[in-house]
Amino acid sequence: MRPPIILTRRELYDLVWSKPMRDVAADLGISDVGLSKVCERHRVPRPEQGYWNKKIAGQKVKQTLFAETNDASINRVEIRGALSQVPEAARQVIEKAKAARKRLTQPRPSIEPTPEPITEPHKAILRTAKALRKGPPDRNGGVRAFGEGLCGIGVASVRVERAISFLDALARALENSGLLLVATGQAMSVSADGDEAVFTLKERTHQEKHDPTGEELAAEEQRQKKLAKTHGRVSPWLASIGDRAYPEFDTVYTGEFIFQVDGYSDGVRRRWADGKTQTVERLLDDIVTGIVALLAARKQAREEREARQREWKEQERRRALARRRAEREKERVTYIRSVLELNDEADRLREWLDRPEIKNALEIGGNFARLVSWAKERISTLEATTAPENLDEDLKAKKLFPETDDLADALEELPDDPAYW
Repeated sequence: MRPPIILTRRELYDLVWSKPMRDVAADLGISDVGLSKVCERHRVPRPEQGYWNKKIAGQKVKQTLFAETNDASINRVEIRGALSQVPEAARQVIEKAKAARKRLTQPRPSIEPTPEPITEPHKAILRTAKALRKGPPDRNGGVRAFGEGLCGIGVASVRVERAISFLDALARALENSGLLLVATGQAMSVSADGDEAVFTLKERTHQEKHDPTGEELAAEEQRQKKLAKTHGRVSPWLASIGDRAYPEFDTVYTGEFIFQVDGYSDGVRRRWADGKTQTVERLLDDIVTGIVALLAARKQAREEREARQREWKEQERRRALARRRAEREKERVTYIRSVLELNDEADRLREWLDRPEIKNALEIGGNFARLVSWAKERISTLEATTAPENLDEDLKAKKLFPETDDLADALEELPDDPAYW
């Protein structure tokens, strides 16, 4: 995310009096209306309307004087542009697209909302175009293209060619950006590097109370008479049974197209619609840039998630190694203590056998002689058990000291200190 722009009131004043507001606003990443609000909020005087035209024409203009203030909250100006909350990858896509448009010597031709029928639609929307053109309108005058291999749109029949023209231009513009439009049946999608953007094109509709015709009223009266003949009388509940001769509401198509990308946005614009002075056709470049930026944002978010998962797994691996190392250390302590106990036992047996009274009593024979003989054998057994070569084999079997060529075990022998890692 881009950090906010921090200015003083004086710096903002110098900016807005150095060039037109729209240029300053573009540099700051906000609209000129937004910049005007910032100036008002921080009591920064700005040029009146027509100031720059007069100045360019050589007319005399007046610059409002700057007034200092001791209010620290007003003196500190924090500006968060539209792109400040956008992921870095998406911001680069948007700024690159803006720079490319500025380099155009002539404006790119826009698609008119009432185009001539396209004879060869893009292959990605060919089936949708056929479905819209051949599909019979419903009772509200709408035509739908939903189903396998279709783009999942519904528009008024009188605007079928407009929808086809827009979809064709969209598919070609996306293709120029390296993206393939795919009709998913209920919507459309594009993919890049495993990340997907799903989007829809709709015509705005609203519901209006149906005004039945005389024929519909007559048909409904006949329907209710049949119900009365069957059931004796017609209650409001009974009248609601079955299909009425006319609907309660009509769906009215407004002619306003809406293009929207599904799912989370990460601060990237994902909705474009017809307005008082704009159409989705004339916003096509912005739409394609928005889709590319959204894919870039989703890729960045995915890579960050994967990096966090890898980091978590690595930390978990090291925690597991630390636990194994601690357990092994306990086992080593227990093991060496057992070795020392065996050595102590052998030393005590030797000390006992060397005592004069034991040597002098050997002539007694019998069970005492057998005990002495067993003690000597016990010493031999203990010495064999604690012999270095036998201990080495035993340690290998118990894996108390990992082999150096086993990386995972070797890591266990490293210090359990975060600073070391």
